[in-house]
Amino acid sequence: MFQYAFGYAMAESRNSQLIVQRTNMLTKYFDISSNTFEDHGYNSETCWCFRTRENDKNCGYDEGMDRLPLNDLSIIGYVQSWKYWRKNENKLRKLFTFNDNITIEAQNQLRSILTQKNIKITQDQVIVGVHIRNGDYTRKFGGYGYNIAPKEYIFSAMKYFKERFINPFFIVCTNEVIWTKRVLSGMTDVYISEGNSAPVDMALLSLTNHTIMTVGTYGWMVAWLTRGITIYYKYPYVQGSEFASQFHSNYSDHFYPGWIAME
Repeated sequence: MFQYAFGYAMAESRNSQLIVQRTNMLTKYFDISSNTFEDHGYNSETCWCFRTRENDKNCGYDEGMDRLPLNDLSIIGYVQSWKYWRKNENKLRKLFTFNDNITIEAQNQLRSILTQKNIKITQDQVIVGVHIRNGDYTRKFGGYGYNIAPKEYIFSAMKYFKERFINPFFIVCTNEVIWTKRVLSGMTDVYISEGNSAPVDMALLSLTNHTIMTVGTYGWMVAWLTRGITIYYKYPYVQGSEFASQFHSNYSDHFYPGWIAME
């Protein structure tokens, strides 16, 4: 989603249109028109030209990207900064609207969860979406420098909402269900969602009022789509690690303005 947003902003600034690979998963989940390389008689490999420009920090803002020449260029990097597309944000929010099938599934699940927990949908009822990313970061990328948010952070973030709202309810989606169930065991104001695809989980969380994210861009996009209060883990990387080098000295290039860091 970050790469699509960056590409869209680049195309808009050049009075052009963004085309993607036919296999791009975003066209299956969002209201993004399928405008592909093949539709225009190209192969995606056509865009790999001799001159390349690499994003200097994947989780930072590279000002040079805003001054790229109009000639053919291959961009390398994850470009995970909201600053690249701040002028296109409203248009991107419309593009990142889930398709009808996913939206209906998420809405039905939300109603079912609230009914099961005997929670009435009122103007005062606050629902907080929680995304917990854990296992794959330690198993697959342990040496790269990703930090995972400890259970103490999750408790602190939940406490923040409990102190500000009356009886908030928490809907949790995670890639580490066993760990999450153990950590949140016995909490009656929590529902842990299981068995959904990634897009349905994202759509479900985006229907809540506020967000607790742990680490990773999936949770980032959930929070951005939700547009409520967002709490994020203050230490996303191990100091001195390769991953740490992908950020600037502060996190403001990566984390959205107004979001709250917590430990």
